[in-house]
Amino acid sequence: MKLTFTRTNITNTPYDNKHMRKILDNQISHMMTKSSGKMLGIDGFARESFVHTNPHFITNDLNEEFDCHYNLEWKDFCRNIKMRVDNFGLRSPDLVFFDPPYSLRQLKDHYDGIGKNLKLWQTHNMWGEGKDMLASTMQVGSRVVSFGWTSSGFGKKRGFEKVELHVFEQVAREDRYSLLVTVEEKVQHSLDDYTMDVESE
Repeated sequence: MKLTFTRTNITNTPYDNKHMRKILDNQISHMMTKSSGKMLGIDGFARESFVHTNPHFITNDLNEEFDCHYNLEWKDFCRNIKMRVDNFGLRSPDLVFFDPPYSLRQLKDHYDGIGKNLKLWQTHNMWGEGKDMLASTMQVGSRVVSFGWTSSGFGKKRGFEKVELHVFEQVAREDRYSLLVTVEEKVQHSLDDYTMDVESE
């Protein structure tokens, strides 16, 4: 699968809203076309995201001040989605936006800011278990858009392959990291799924 790469210079903030929104809108449009308008999108760190007004998205944010469908920790939210897909007929997610705090410092600031304690599991494996649960519900052809300081995304182990990488470089501040937006598409079931199938035979 061919990887599309873009690089954009930004000056004042870590996000270039115009270019960022275009990337997200393109992914929504792609999945809407692919699913004949029956797409299900997931945003587990929605905050004030524009997808709040999109009827095809289920939103979550730990901070109860944001008007989301859920106000759960990431792992609990992913467990809820997986349970609804596996047991209650919820459509498998076609598109996932993954935009968590990018470091332990940001994570701690986020929790402290809303008066919650940072739990030990979050410092050792911040998002992995939730990624595992969501990835296990997603079908081949579904996509994940990840934001952060690395392009690791959901990764090959969970059955995903990078299709787009967008780099936003902060040219005015040499001490700031570039923001990476990674678009991945699920191309196969995860290696763990195959292992479980073999063990159960």
